[in-house]
Amino acid sequence: MLHQIALACCIIASLGAADTPTDKKEPVAKKGFGLPERKGKDAHHLELLKVGWFYNWGSQTKITTKAQFVPMMFSLKTVPPKTTNNDFILGYNEPDNAKQSDMPVKDALKGWSDVTNKGKFVISPAMAGNAVTKDWLNDFMKSKPKVDAIAFHWYKGVDAAKFIKDLEELHAHFKKPIWVTEFAPQTAASSEESPDKFTHAQVKAFIDATTDFMEKTPWVHRYAWHDSGVGTSALFTEKGDLTPTGKAYAAAKK
Repeated sequence: MLHQIALACCIIASLGAADTPTDKKEPVAKKGFGLPERKGKDAHHLELLKVGWFYNWGSQTKITTKAQFVPMMFSLKTVPPKTTNNDFILGYNEPDNAKQSDMPVKDALKGWSDVTNKGKFVISPAMAGNAVTKDWLNDFMKSKPKVDAIAFHWYKGVDAAKFIKDLEELHAHFKKPIWVTEFAPQTAASSEESPDKFTHAQVKAFIDATTDFMEKTPWVHRYAWHDSGVGTSALFTEKGDLTPTGKAYAAAKK
C-alpha cells in the first residue's frame, strides 16, 4: 500500500512539474518562440504565431505582450535580470560552441549561482552538440548543480521520428523534463546555403508531428521554433507576414 502511494505521488509530481512555479496561475501554453528582438521582431510577431511564451537570448525584454517572457543568462558576461523572483530562467546558450557562449564546464559551474539566484525553475545550458553522447553537459551534471529541466536544440532535417527518438533518449538519460528551446529542420546558416532543401509540405508535416508529440508528452514542458530567416524553415516573409511554415506553426496547438 505504501509503495502504491509513493508511486502515485511520483507520477503526480512529474505531471505537475511544468507548472510548479506558477501553480496558482493559469498554465502557460507549451508553444513558444525564440524572438530575435534585436532584428525588429516584436509583440506583433508573437501574436501572429499564437504562442504562450518567448525568450530573446537575453535577460530582459523591451516589448509588452501577453506572452510570458523567460529570461536567459546567455553567457558569463550577461547582466542578470533585474528581478530575482522569475518563475523560470534559461541557462547558458551552447557553451560547447565556439560561436556562442563558449566556456569550459568549470567556469560554467563557477558562475551558475548567477543563474539559479534569478529563477525558481532552472533550465540547463543548451548544447550545440549531442548532450547524451558528448561530454560537456554530462560533466556539468556530475556536480549536481540546481537544474530542473534540460534544454534541447535540434536541426537534423524533417524526420519527425528521429526528432522524437532523440527527445526520448535525452529524457531517459538525464531523467528530467525537457525544454526544446530551438528546433527546426535547418539552422540559419544551412538555410542560407540551401533554402529549398526541404519543401513547405515536408516542413509542415514535421511541425504537425513533432508539436503533436510534445503537446501530449508530460515531460516536454516547453518548445520554441527557431526562425531561420530564409528558406522553408523561416516563419516570416520580408514584409513580416507569416510564411506557409509560419502558418503551420501558428496552427499548432497553443
